[in-house]
Amino acid sequence: MLDKSYFENVRGAVYIPSRAYNAYQHYRRFSEEETDRELSYARRAGLNALRVFTSFEFWTEDPEGFFQRFETLLRLADTHGIRLMPVLFEDCGKANTPANRLGRDPIETVCVRSPDAQIEKTPERWGEPVGYLRAFFDRYRDDGRLLAIELMNEPHRQSGNLPFARHLALEADTVRGTVPLTMGCMRLEDDLCFADLIDIYQFHNNFPRSEEELKNDISRALTVQKVTGKPVWLTEWQRIRRSGPGWDVKEIPKSETSPDLRSAAAVVRESGIGNFFWSLMVKPAYLQAQRPNGTFNGLFHEDGSVYSREDYLAVADNRDAPPEKREMPEWYLRDLKESYPAIYEAVCRDE
Repeated sequence: MLDKSYFENVRGAVYIPSRAYNAYQHYRRFSEEETDRELSYARRAGLNALRVFTSFEFWTEDPEGFFQRFETLLRLADTHGIRLMPVLFEDCGKANTPANRLGRDPIETVCVRSPDAQIEKTPERWGEPVGYLRAFFDRYRDDGRLLAIELMNEPHRQSGNLPFARHLALEADTVRGTVPLTMGCMRLEDDLCFADLIDIYQFHNNFPRSEEELKNDISRALTVQKVTGKPVWLTEWQRIRRSGPGWDVKEIPKSETSPDLRSAAAVVRESGIGNFFWSLMVKPAYLQAQRPNGTFNGLFHEDGSVYSREDYLAVADNRDAPPEKREMPEWYLRDLKESYPAIYEAVCRDE
């Protein structure tokens, strides 16, 4: 049985460094100075947890290099009083090709699947990601600096990878230690596929249409938590979007493309549910399905200013809000100006 803090005191965010478009880039261009600076922002906001993606592909290229970087990340988080929930594999994103992993195109570069779909669909190759899972558990299964180990983000029926995710959970169960196991499920019902193997349930609702929709989702989750005795966490939330979630929609109201944590924060905080908002750093949308309509998200700019003081005050314990800068990140605008000058001019006019 997990202690009370797992049920009542998880306040976190998803963390991908400011200039990384995906998890592979996080570790390839890892900077200790950047990491320490950005984790200090999480501490300032009173967060006690961060959900972070790892990279099977970077580990495949450089196992020791990956673990050195991850250990630095973990050490720095610990100095800031933050526990990490690493995500070992990722269902979302483009095909995992070198070009997609390394790209810097500000329109086209998004997250990449990890492992690639061809591995997921080929049971004979599942030993490759399992090798990474076992190497990670050898080092960290009993590490108290970890809040939990998330085996995979968003396995679900439509993508056909539930058998692969179930295989990961079965393998993890054979090498588990004291760190709880979880799966990054989109919907509560997806957790049922792993209920006998995981200690914490998850669900996501990034763009509910209303406060009432979000309240209903959280109420169902808290009921599951009460009945099962397992913590249930909302591990992705962003804002209320009244026009609809906007997945694969090319145009949405301009006012609904920007960060607005404040619109959902009161519902989340008042519920007491463990939660992680997306994202700590202000960034263009992580997913290809949101990038075309101009969605970006996050709380802090890399210089420590915030996109919205109201958002900061809605999620932070510290009432001394940093300066506000209501614009897209400077580094992203530079990338955009270089690659797409016409789009850059349009964005600047809108802002």
